[in-house]
Amino acid sequence: MIDGMKGDFGVRYLCDKLGVSESGYHARQSRPLSDRALRRWELIARVLGAFVQSGHADGYRKITATLQADGFPVNAKTVLTVMRDLGIMPPSARADYRKAAARARRSPDPADLLERRFDALIEPGTVMVGDITYVATSEGWLYLATVIDLATRMVIGWASGKRQTAELVVAALKRAQATGHVKPGAIFHSDHGTQYRSKRFARYCARTGIRRSMGKNFECWDNAVAESFFSKLKNERLRWLRLTTRRHATREIADYITHFNTRRRHQTLGYATPAETMARLTNQPAATAA
Repeated sequence: MIDGMKGDFGVRYLCDKLGVSESGYHARQSRPLSDRALRRWELIARVLGAFVQSGHADGYRKITATLQADGFPVNAKTVLTVMRDLGIMPPSARADYRKAAARARRSPDPADLLERRFDALIEPGTVMVGDITYVATSEGWLYLATVIDLATRMVIGWASGKRQTAELVVAALKRAQATGHVKPGAIFHSDHGTQYRSKRFARYCARTGIRRSMGKNFECWDNAVAESFFSKLKNERLRWLRLTTRRHATREIADYITHFNTRRRHQTLGYATPAETMARLTNQPAATAA
């Protein structure tokens, strides 16, 4: 079999994939093989041959169909095993296999504990929503992570940086908790961004008693409140500015969050500000949380 395929793959490659030494291959050329070994070698030769004839493009299902059409009975699982052992999966199949393997290793995403109940009567500090956006500057992208109290629409935590990492969303949540507005067992709702699915963020939430919640994949409305804040930030402030540095952008973001919390009136709050709503619902003096 190696003799028939060495023109396409080379003796060294074939011996390595078949688990034999080159010296062993040359020595066994003069020895008879068992029926089982002959069957295995014939299967490997046919799989390799079909793969070469396909231009290295066919996956295990098509190669199985080719072998069966040629009168060689074999099942798809056997062909898949042979192709994996030989390392001859086509490019698209290799990518799909890696993605599937990564999904299998990943912990299940949290359930949706909110289910779009954005206007329900919620006590301050019990439900938060968050997301990440990016802001263009002359230095490059600046990434912004926010934490918004759902009952008051107040931005109670945020963090910015030049990379969108798990540490960025953890920093925003830490800042929110430092305000004293987050109650034990509070829900944090987000989309399925990799930062929110990360082990780092999951460990932090578990350690601090935060219950994670996620909407459906590819459903922007499941996190509409967080998206709405970014829209207001960009349309009402950032789009009119030429942001020369990330520090410049961060100053403008901080100033807008103060404005958003203390001076901007919201229709969903009965035209009160988030700070006024927080004060009314918690019987505390109005104050900023930026």
